[in-house]
Amino acid sequence: MKILITHMPAPWVISVAAGDKQGKLADFSSRGVKNGGGTFTMDGETWTWEDRPTITAPGVDIISTRVLAPVSSLAVADDVNQIEPAYLPFYTLMSGTSMATPHLAGIVALMLEANPALSPAEVKRILQDTATNMPGMEPWEAGAGYVNAYAAVDRAFHEQSYGKTVNLFRTFNSNAAVSATRTPFTVNYSPVTLTSNSYPFTVPSGLTELAARVDAAGILDSGNPVNLVLIAPDGTEYSSGVNLLFPLYYDRTVSVTSPIPGSWTAEIRGLRGDELNPTTGAGLPEDIPGTLTFKTAGDFTGLDDIQGNPAEAAIKLAVNERLVDGYSDRSFKPGQIITRKELANYLVMGAEIRQFLPRDGTASFSDVSAEDLPFVEAVTAKGSAMRDGRQIQKGVMTPSAAGVFAPDAAVRRVDLAYSLVQSLGLQQQALDKNSSDVTVQYGDQRIAIEDAGDIPAELRGYVQLALDLNILNAYFKVTQGPYDLKPTVHAAFKPNQKVTRGDYAVAATRFYTAYLMP
Repeated sequence: MKILITHMPAPWVISVAAGDKQGKLADFSSRGVKNGGGTFTMDGETWTWEDRPTITAPGVDIISTRVLAPVSSLAVADDVNQIEPAYLPFYTLMSGTSMATPHLAGIVALMLEANPALSPAEVKRILQDTATNMPGMEPWEAGAGYVNAYAAVDRAFHEQSYGKTVNLFRTFNSNAAVSATRTPFTVNYSPVTLTSNSYPFTVPSGLTELAARVDAAGILDSGNPVNLVLIAPDGTEYSSGVNLLFPLYYDRTVSVTSPIPGSWTAEIRGLRGDELNPTTGAGLPEDIPGTLTFKTAGDFTGLDDIQGNPAEAAIKLAVNERLVDGYSDRSFKPGQIITRKELANYLVMGAEIRQFLPRDGTASFSDVSAEDLPFVEAVTAKGSAMRDGRQIQKGVMTPSAAGVFAPDAAVRRVDLAYSLVQSLGLQQQALDKNSSDVTVQYGDQRIAIEDAGDIPAELRGYVQLALDLNILNAYFKVTQGPYDLKPTVHAAFKPNQKVTRGDYAVAATRFYTAYLMP
């Protein structure tokens, strides 16, 4: 039996797109054409083809053998931190769909070892049925999603009902069309000349989302400790808010839904040395490159009740990226409390959560319907987050009790903080930040969260990261006594407040911004 695996589309082959090790589609990976395809007849048989990849597999910075000859143009600089010097003559780092394709070949070999009776068509179907949804990616770009080797081999060996969670095979109730325009810019950052650290730009009316992103890793690849701030025409500031994560992320990203039109400013601000390390200082001069993204929502269906809602723009964006969905009656119900089973569904749809089914076929929960079970099994499984490369972290949702999921229970803000941060694979970082204090960035200062005592101790680090990454917001208020020279700013998180569907759409779009970081 022959199975043809390639990076070119054809109805009888498995075509492979290239992804990075974080679960994102590589910029260089060949895409298909949206809605492209057709039928043709050959040797008396009618074939249907789609102009898209079948599946996405790892294809960025892959360690592979090399020939003792001039290095291929696909090769990147050898990294002694990934390859021991003694092996450099024989191994290299390479990127390309030509690296993703042999990954698939190896997985197919394992599948055929588990079940030699599989036909080529069955192998192709299993790879797609067991794929992991990739946030924001459509089938013409990434195929069915990111390959899941474990699930593919499991399905080859056992009769398991994979595929019910794959976006490619689902019918959605709501659809939105969002167009995006991207503009590059550069800020000549100087820690001593504060007036030069900005870039002015204009926001047109009717914009659904404004997103700005900069890369601050230019100083000997160590980067400057800076924040990115967008300043609206009315003086409102939107901060990247990731200064406490600087050793983890060099990128700074800010997302604003429904921005007011007019003259805006993107500003780079250095941090005080003691915010990271007493000896850090204010940083060094550098040219910091960035990109402004202007998104506008066009036609949409199945969202008849969101017009004028504060979360309208976020809902449209979330629907467009397949982070959420509406109901079959063409409503979204933005003010309705989101349930745990809905959260499980949406996390698998748009937070890159691996499929998982118990090997013995026995359901893990007695209170979950057959329709919801594939999503619940996935979000509660160990290592379910794609960003957990070693598959050792806890699930992105936790059971209510042993064998009980409580699918119709409400989702609280503290629960959402856990799920979204855990979906980013940041379990250890969250645990490292567990303390009695939780703070939030407010202007150029850190404000203590006054109701931190209401946050369970084991979840305070998750709340801290959710605030630092701007996935969830704090609630601010200002008080000033009759003789106070300055007002006092107070911040609260409200961990036990129930999350509405509109709330989740806003958080999901912010999560998506954080997900796009390297």
